[in-house]
Amino acid sequence: MMDIRKRGHSFVLIIVIGLLFLPVSNSFAGLRSERTEQQLPDVTITNLTFSESEPKEGDNITVSITVRNNESRDISNLNISLVDMYFERNLTEWEAESIEGKNESTFNYEWEPEGGRHNITAMVTFNGLELDRRSEEIWVEPEPIGDVYSPILALIIIFVVIFGSVVIPSVIAFMTNKNSSRERD
Repeated sequence: MMDIRKRGHSFVLIIVIGLLFLPVSNSFAGLRSERTEQQLPDVTITNLTFSESEPKEGDNITVSITVRNNESRDISNLNISLVDMYFERNLTEWEAESIEGKNESTFNYEWEPEGGRHNITAMVTFNGLELDRRSEEIWVEPEPIGDVYSPILALIIIFVVIFGSVVIPSVIAFMTNKNSSRERD
């Protein structure tokens, strides 16, 4: 059987060793978090525009995204994504090789949208972490279904022909019979 005093000394020894390593592990953790924060670039999306304000389906639209590097150092390996959130579609993605310090870079995408409402979202990521996001909505007028006026005009002509060939002679015959019955009286 183990003496309680020995067990107590072992417990104290474990606590002392643990306390000795605690400051070392905390300082490493602090260095790791400081390095991670320093490595995240400071960028913003300053502009997300469309070349046409009232596009129609089938039009080619240029979507422009401007990304600003707010730091004095050059930043590389940024990913810029363009997503249509309503249609849940990734439109395109770029990898920015380098954006000089305190400068902007513009990325253009030629897009032929479907008709309807679109919520276009630009995102800047670095090593999988989202740094900035900007969204703009745009309405794209759908293509006309076809010539709507010709079928309506055809229906009107059919109605007039039927009305003219059936109803008008009946009215004339009725009026003629009415007049002839008055003459007999």
